Amino acid sequence: MLKIRFALSSLLLAVSLVMGAPFAFAHSALSSSVQKIEVTSIKMKTLKTFIDEQDMNAFTNSIKKAQHMNILLDEESAGSIDCKMTITYGDGSSRHYFIWIMDDGRDVLIAHQKYPQDLHLKGYELSQKNSLHLTKLLKNIL
Repeated sequence: MLKIRFALSSLLLAVSLVMGAPFAFAHSALSSSVQKIEVTSIKMKTLKTFIDEQDMNAFTNSIKKAQHMNILLDEESAGSIDCKMTITYGDGSSRHYFIWIMDDGRDVLIAHQKYPQDLHLKGYELSQKNSLHLTKLLKNIL
């Protein structure tokens, strides 16, 4: 009886892995595709939506290549946020970020806030080249 139960369990596991694999692959492909990026200037209250693939890649690649750090969202850092950014993915999910632009656009810091009450954020310090490129993309709303 134990051998039959083990064989059935193994068969069920194999079937679920085979049947679940296409769904898992399709879901991960959708969630990784960026549909749009919306950036809102805090001071100017201006919204800019990016749907051009090259512009969206500038943001996502800059974050991927950035130096990671932890950021505490205290009163001072919250008061100096330049923009809020929302990246919306193909599956309808979205991620929320804050953007700080310093030194005339030569230094850009982006931080991800998973939940509105989070004060400890995952930060990304962009390279000077990527910082300048993103600053140019945002020049109309800053």
